[in-house]
Amino acid sequence: MVLEPEVYAAFERVVGPENLSTKDAVIQVYAFNWGVELMNIQQGGDFSPFTIPPAAVILPATTSEVQQVVQLCNQYDLKFKAFSTGFGPWNTVSRPHTILIDLRRMNHIVEIDEKNLHVVIEPYVTGSQLQAELLKKGLNCHMPGAGPQVSALASSTSMAGPGFTSPVTGYSARNVLGVEWVLPSGDILRLGALGLQDPKHAGWYTGDGPGPSLRGIMRGFMGAMGGLGVFTRVAVKLYPFPCSASWQVSGNSPDFTFHVPDFMRYHVLDYKTYEAMEAGMRRIEEEEICFMCFHTSAYGLGAIFSHSIGTFIKQIPHYLFMKHPVVTMLTAHSKRELDYKEKVLTSLVAETGCKDLTALNKIVPKDTSYAEALRSLLGFHGFLIGTSFQSTHGGLETMTMCRNMIQANIPLKQTYIKQKVIGPDKGQGVWATSYEHGHFFHAEMPSMYDQTDEKSCRGMANYMTDCDEMDLTHRFSNPFFIVGDKLHDKFGPQCNNYHVWLRKIKEALDPKNISDPGFYISPQAGDR
Repeated sequence: MVLEPEVYAAFERVVGPENLSTKDAVIQVYAFNWGVELMNIQQGGDFSPFTIPPAAVILPATTSEVQQVVQLCNQYDLKFKAFSTGFGPWNTVSRPHTILIDLRRMNHIVEIDEKNLHVVIEPYVTGSQLQAELLKKGLNCHMPGAGPQVSALASSTSMAGPGFTSPVTGYSARNVLGVEWVLPSGDILRLGALGLQDPKHAGWYTGDGPGPSLRGIMRGFMGAMGGLGVFTRVAVKLYPFPCSASWQVSGNSPDFTFHVPDFMRYHVLDYKTYEAMEAGMRRIEEEEICFMCFHTSAYGLGAIFSHSIGTFIKQIPHYLFMKHPVVTMLTAHSKRELDYKEKVLTSLVAETGCKDLTALNKIVPKDTSYAEALRSLLGFHGFLIGTSFQSTHGGLETMTMCRNMIQANIPLKQTYIKQKVIGPDKGQGVWATSYEHGHFFHAEMPSMYDQTDEKSCRGMANYMTDCDEMDLTHRFSNPFFIVGDKLHDKFGPQCNNYHVWLRKIKEALDPKNISDPGFYISPQAGDR
């Protein structure tokens, strides 16, 4: 699609000629993303890492400019899609005639409120940028497992957001406070205290009340992924840094040296059975002693504690003796606090019948693994071991439900491993963590595949579809990446007809279907 001169000129007046482009060399970049080839295959398309390019890319710098762009899309009957750091296929457009609103010029930390423990950020503030500033003040934030390079705002308002520190910091949806939201109509909605007219009480400190919260409508479990407008500023919760906030690094990546802060300790535990692992994780989290507490496979642990494919191949034999590993990290602000937590963990090791392989000196994580834990980089080691990986399932449930899901998935995954289309992890590849010290749990099954090989990609896509079917037929929970009309219409009738209410939300906030619905839902079934 080529924008008519009148339309192009109208957008250009808002952002200036240097911040608008319809050039093929520009728009095709936005049609490429990690995992697009799987999305294309699942939707019956070609094996390609590219999808539909946007009609134009526009870069506003303020909320006012975003509002004007959205209003012009309404005026000229164009769809739009908001884009922050853009990690994953959900950041591509799903329809022709769509304007991609790239928010990279809105990259400011607006305010750090040390007293009330929140920070106000714009869309392109990354987790690493935010945490670097918070470190100076002895503070920390939740970061999703996607890594420190992603938008903290997008994760909070529009995507899932579990992470390695979820035992302490929850997941992204639980950290949202005040929100500034440009609705698909072009109106601005300010949630919570931010919307109060009395300036004495207005502020970013809460996203609720009085009355029912709109945060569930705004994002729910997974977020609308660009289907309900544009979020231009958000406040998120802050936490005290878990140990001494020193950050001393030397050398060159990946062989740099990190000075581990005082009072920070990994412990790698090993359980004989899944049932024992489940009970152990639940019991450990009841004591609320861990900064991190997650389960993975022996292969996953080998990947997390390796820093290249070479070190993985060299080290993996030393991990394969483990049955069902649980990685914990203890953090404290004093020796007395750390000693207490160590004693509690030692007693729990005896109580739950596992082995503490770190205490036995069989597994001793390197100093860099401590840095990567604090920076939410552990999950990215999947990219070191294979050319790409993707996760399936993704339940938000009890630990028993997660454990049942993990065990049920093993024979399914093994069938695809035998076909040599996904990585050979014996079917046990998993990442499971607690949220908020065991109030609920999360489990997903990452798998490696070769994104340059069509057979591997088609196998991975089929495996992902089968995992979705398993969640549906076994009544596990709604998985990751149930997006778009087709999948919502399939899962909704099995889950209290949530798809009906989702459409009512979309119709109420976006009756013209202007905000790209491809990774959310359309106002009417079949409105594609």
